[in-house]
Amino acid sequence: MATTVSQESPLSDEATVRFLRGLWQLNRRLQQDIEPLLAERQLDLRRFFILSAVRRGTQYPKALAEELQLPSTLLSRYLDQLCTLDYLERRIDTQDSRRTCLSLTPAGQTAFEAAANAIKRHTSSRLNQLSATTLTALLDAMELLGAADPAQEIKK
Repeated sequence: MATTVSQESPLSDEATVRFLRGLWQLNRRLQQDIEPLLAERQLDLRRFFILSAVRRGTQYPKALAEELQLPSTLLSRYLDQLCTLDYLERRIDTQDSRRTCLSLTPAGQTAFEAAANAIKRHTSSRLNQLSATTLTALLDAMELLGAADPAQEIKK
């Protein structure tokens, strides 16, 4: 059974630093390994996640900005770049002409799939070092830790 740290027994300084160092090291290692795979397709992780969200059905820029937690001005710049690469298409919403809909172009679909396959091959070699139980626990913990602002949870 998994144990949790309660508010009465906070993490030690050593555990906090170890957690942050582990995140930093993993992030740096993945960036070093994955960024070149994406760069071959004129992508980076942000552009990849934008394509992924649009592919999953997030059609509107406002919803996309919220989902990816990006400022709308920054997202707009990325959308412009992806449209210039012919990976995304903007069109007027048929239900509401004030809104813009996003969709992947065939080139965007191809670029996304190639990047996703390359990332999967590379990431699988790292994740396959973990047992199925450990991998499930890691993914569950990442989703839990990334889901909400802990300060908001404390206020409840």
